[in-house]
Amino acid sequence: MNKHCCICLFFCLFKGVASEAQCTQMRLSGSADMPPISYAINEEKLVGIGFEFVRTIVQKEISVEVTRPAPLQRVMQWARDGHIDMFVGLQSDEYPKEWFTVLHPAITDSAYAVFYRRGKRVMNIDKLYGLRGAILRDMELKPNPVIKLEIENLQLLRTDSIAQAIQLIKLKRIDYFIAPQWQTINTWFESGRAVPLAMLPEPIQINHVYLALSNFSPCIEQKAAIESEIVKAKQSGVMEALLEQSFLYTKAIDQFYNLIESP
Repeated sequence: MNKHCCICLFFCLFKGVASEAQCTQMRLSGSADMPPISYAINEEKLVGIGFEFVRTIVQKEISVEVTRPAPLQRVMQWARDGHIDMFVGLQSDEYPKEWFTVLHPAITDSAYAVFYRRGKRVMNIDKLYGLRGAILRDMELKPNPVIKLEIENLQLLRTDSIAQAIQLIKLKRIDYFIAPQWQTINTWFESGRAVPLAMLPEPIQINHVYLALSNFSPCIEQKAAIESEIVKAKQSGVMEALLEQSFLYTKAIDQFYNLIESP
């Protein structure tokens, strides 16, 4: 048998073994800073209703395991390398398609709002011009066209977390920041509300929240089946029920109107 035949045989055997790999276990991961969808408890355990949603839609014979918390870039690397099977809470379907297969439809939405120090009187979008602001490092700012916000004229720096953005407000290094409503309200509440925050009532943008399969996972074969179950779960109100049961979401709703400053 010549060298070329050996190489061909090797790849045929490899392909055959790979194609026989079955999705018997699904390893999930997500952001450690996206409550109530995905968040960390004491930096040791990754939890959230996004993972509970997945448990309701995958086949019963597939066991589900949630990884330990890790920095977002590391989680992305895990997904790219096939060390995790699904990312829970991806807020864009524009990630490299050689890494991920984003599942449609989105499981929910995430509203982004402008937060600022109470009493600053940032009562409308136009007043942001000339002020110092911040957005999250991995955030892509795509304001609703109705708002007509000229982002190229904003003074924005990148911050690593919502907690850091709140600290920058406290130190008066920035005047406002743009971040997800749920996460910011929860982070602010958990930090003891040391900074008197206020929030513009209208969201600046709405991001869809997706599940995404790693292209290197045997569970990629479950794409069509999972997408079908997402549709059924949305029609039956599974995510809404999980949100209503979430303590973090309830706290966020309770604080929502308290953050809107009166004119």
